[in-house]
Amino acid sequence: MMTRAQEVAIATAVQQLRPDWDHPGIVAALRAAQAHGTPAEVAAAACRLAGDTNTRTPGRLKDPGAHWKAPAEGGPTVSVVVTRCPEHPEHPAARCPACDSRRGEVDHDAGVAAVREALRSAPRYEPPAVKAARAAERRGA
Repeated sequence: MMTRAQEVAIATAVQQLRPDWDHPGIVAALRAAQAHGTPAEVAAAACRLAGDTNTRTPGRLKDPGAHWKAPAEGGPTVSVVVTRCPEHPEHPAARCPACDSRRGEVDHDAGVAAVREALRSAPRYEPPAVKAARAAERRGA
C-alpha cells in the first residue's frame, strides 16, 4: 500500500518527466495501479510510462503493458522525450538540419561590434541616491 507521502513524491517526480500531465491525474493513476506492485515497482512503471511519448495521459498506468516490464540488463530504463525545434517541429532541436545550415551564416565579429556600440551609446547608470544629491545641489539646497 502506497502512503500519501509516497504518492505525492512519485507524482512530483513523474510530472518532472512529463510536465503536460497534471499532478492530480498522476496521483489518481498511481492509486489505481497500486495493486499491481510495490510502491517502487509502481514508481518505476510510472517513469517508464512517462517516457513513452505516445502515451497522452497517466491513466494507462493501471493497464498491462511494456511499462510494467523491467528493461533488459544494461538497457535504458526510460526512453528520452525529444525536444522539438520550435521553428521546424518535424526535427529534434539539437539536430535540426534547417537551423544547422543557418548556424554557419552568423558573423560573430559583427555581433561583438554591435554589442560594444550599444554599450558605448547607452546612458550611464546613476544610482537614485546620487541623482537625488545632484538635483539637490542644482536647486541650491
